[in-house]
Amino acid sequence: MEPRLTNETDGTRSEAVVWIDHEQALIVAGARDGSERVEILDRALLETESAFEARTTDAVLDADRVLVSGPADIRTDFERTYVAITHRPDRLVDLEPTRRPRHEVLPTV
Repeated sequence: MEPRLTNETDGTRSEAVVWIDHEQALIVAGARDGSERVEILDRALLETESAFEARTTDAVLDADRVLVSGPADIRTDFERTYVAITHRPDRLVDLEPTRRPRHEVLPTV
């Protein structure tokens, strides 16, 4: 049975989905208030992979649950960095990718 992490005050959880590879991280994060944000982090030209993984971890630091997808080796490295920083392996959910997600610009209404 999967443990359920909750906000102690209102019982809601925040979640983030991270798709990460060597060059980019696509993050979709949901807040407790129901809003969502989409963020694309590009790895800087001289940025090490570990620094990029740490920066990606910082972007999802407040999420109660983090679903991680991407190539297996990068996914594992990111998860190790996340746990080293947060000491919360229980927040991670590892997803086997089917393909790289595409993001499209949605028209504004």
